[in-house]
Amino acid sequence: MKYLLLAATCLSLSSAAAFSQESTNVMTNPCERGPIPSWRIINSPRAEFVAFVQGVRPNMPAAVAEDIVFKVCDDVSLVGDNDGLTRRLNLLMNESGY
Repeated sequence: MKYLLLAATCLSLSSAAAFSQESTNVMTNPCERGPIPSWRIINSPRAEFVAFVQGVRPNMPAAVAEDIVFKVCDDVSLVGDNDGLTRRLNLLMNESGY
């Protein structure tokens, strides 16, 4: 009986952890990059990233979100820098009035 109670507790805790992770605004790999990420010519924004930005700022027009995503993804100095990507995204959204 104790094992069933322990299993049920672990299951409910893992479900709660999964729910809390889903409710945070996290975008992984937001920019499509080709085999050589430092080449600007092959960087392009992803439709999912634009949708993510609009999900975070629902009142933002698609054109503004696309412009922000392009600017974030065009900055090759941010390759592999998740914190830098987040700071740049927040800065651009604030500069755009969102």
